Amino acid sequence: MPRILYRYIFKDLCLVFGISLVTFTFVLLVAKIFTFTDLVINKGVSPLILIHLIGYKLPYFFVFTFPMSTLMATLITFLRLSQDLEITAMKASGISLVQILPPVLVLSFCAYLATTFTAVFLMPEGNRAFRGMVHDLTHQKAYVGIVPQVFIDDFEDLILYVNSVDTSGRRLENIFISDERDPGLSHAIIAKRGVVLDNPDRRGLVLRLSSGEIHYDSKDLKSTDTVQFSTYELSLDLPRAAGTAGQREIGESEMRLKELWQKMRNTEHKDVKYNALVVEFHEKFSVPFACLILGFVGLVIAVQSKAHGFSAGAAMALVIFLVYYILLSAAKNLGESGSLPPALGLWLPNLLLGTLAAVMFVRACQERPIKSMEILTLWVQKMTSFLPFKRRKQAP
Repeated sequence: MPRILYRYIFKDLCLVFGISLVTFTFVLLVAKIFTFTDLVINKGVSPLILIHLIGYKLPYFFVFTFPMSTLMATLITFLRLSQDLEITAMKASGISLVQILPPVLVLSFCAYLATTFTAVFLMPEGNRAFRGMVHDLTHQKAYVGIVPQVFIDDFEDLILYVNSVDTSGRRLENIFISDERDPGLSHAIIAKRGVVLDNPDRRGLVLRLSSGEIHYDSKDLKSTDTVQFSTYELSLDLPRAAGTAGQREIGESEMRLKELWQKMRNTEHKDVKYNALVVEFHEKFSVPFACLILGFVGLVIAVQSKAHGFSAGAAMALVIFLVYYILLSAAKNLGESGSLPPALGLWLPNLLLGTLAAVMFVRACQERPIKSMEILTLWVQKMTSFLPFKRRKQAP
């Protein structure tokens, strides 16, 4: 009997987990897809590059969608079992909550292993490949990085501000440039229009400006001059980050586990950079471990809650994961700033949610209701009453 029950529950858990994983990953990818699609349509970037960029970003999204899908799977599955009175039937047959834990533990443990593998091995490689492809793209089409109404300081000793850019990314209007490449002079260039051209030597860009003026100021502010021009060409060197692949400084998110550990050991001063390394190191393990915590949390809340239906489960899952993500973000910021020990900060959300879930599970096994669950259920029912996919009542 338990094996049949376990297969029955585990089948539902896997189905909801798979659907949730695809849905959440797609939602997170939507914003990136729109950005990348603009590169293909308006900037002339190859669609194959777009596919590679999306693929390199997938491991980063999976690190968060795996725990969230685990929570959603347990919540939806056990809310349905509770709604259909199957939980009540199990209790009447002498099956306790402890006896229905194995399917949840198996799913949570599998999600934990998958998330750990993704965070430790796939995500650093994906981030590194993503930045490498952006580096190559910068060499081929450096003008892609020119964004309207944003001060751009990526070009060597230049600050560029453009009020508007056409869809091709090459025609600019209302341009301001601060040029600090001359050690003796400071140039401020203002132009009404500009066109971005490729530099023949392929190491940068040429910005052809029209209808503007150049303000020259000496570094000691003792002399100034202004020159008006109808046409002026300015060479833009490639961004500082666009060096050769071997010269690029690797960020914390691109480091493999061994590289992070060695960097931490070789860092003498326990400053913000050291804290960022420790945070990145522990995040690779604390976030995957959340799969075990959130799967347990989903079971407890589903059994204790009186809410029913997919909409209620989805709302609860989003609220719970939002609380976890807020705690995680706050802990990361406190850890990087040194207000909290970085290692403790990354594990604190798991500790809080795990302790809360354990207390709630004990009360559920003792058939003791939790007042806070009644408030959560009432709030979720009010919120889901406005959702379009709320299940309609059947006509008598």
